[in-house]
Amino acid sequence: MNLSTASINNELVSVNITTYDRSRLLARCLDSVLRQTYEYLEINIVDDCSNDNTEEVVKGYQLADRRINYYRHKKNKGNAAARNTAFLKSSGIFTAFLDDDDEWIDDRKIEKQLDVFRSSNDPMLGVVCTGILRTDINGENRSEKANRPKNLVKTMLRGGLIHNSTAFLRSNVIRKVGCFDEKMPRGVDSEFFRRVVIKYGYHVHFMEDITCRYYENSPNRMTSKVSNRNLIAVRKANSYLLRKYFWTNLRYPSVFFYRMKTVVKTQTSIVLRRVLK
Repeated sequence: MNLSTASINNELVSVNITTYDRSRLLARCLDSVLRQTYEYLEINIVDDCSNDNTEEVVKGYQLADRRINYYRHKKNKGNAAARNTAFLKSSGIFTAFLDDDDEWIDDRKIEKQLDVFRSSNDPMLGVVCTGILRTDINGENRSEKANRPKNLVKTMLRGGLIHNSTAFLRSNVIRKVGCFDEKMPRGVDSEFFRRVVIKYGYHVHFMEDITCRYYENSPNRMTSKVSNRNLIAVRKANSYLLRKYFWTNLRYPSVFFYRMKTVVKTQTSIVLRRVLK
């Protein structure tokens, strides 16, 4: 990668990483960014007030690479707030996200996604995403390609479609839609991309490439634990989404009833767990 050429083209890419108590995994994540063939990057790491040696790990990397920036919250604010801090500190024309427990496995990921934007004549192209290699708790791998569904709006209303660690966006898209919703108790990424596509009408390019490894067995994955706290978060998130996308949900009754069913089911589970405790 020719840095001077990238500089002239003003195509700085911000790689935003948020982390909390995962210093052991963060090194793997960072190494995958530093292997990228596209070198004109700024790497913004937001530490959401970790209790481990995250700061020490990052400072070690900073000594070797001046592209790495480190920001630490004075108190734990949650995933959405950390993502927003990273974006507010960003300077790139484009933004790529990477979760601290995932890693990029295609060294040309950024280069390829940037080429999609360069070659596109679509002024509403806002997001380029890719497939993932999912690694389960037993170490088994399963490739999942990023395919455009027949009904993009309906699919995105129902659940997650774009994996955060594969997403590559124009930074002005993030600025226009208003960053991540800090009221969401969970499902922050899905709601953000849902808003980009449904409320603001941006287009998504689905690349066939598998560029990211997603670890299902990494510590602290919320979806790996069933507790009253997580059930309450699921109920609150679905209730919030019903209100936020009410009129759009009404256009797709199956999605509306899916959300309602989830709210009722999780509330029933919460009550039963309390009764049987």
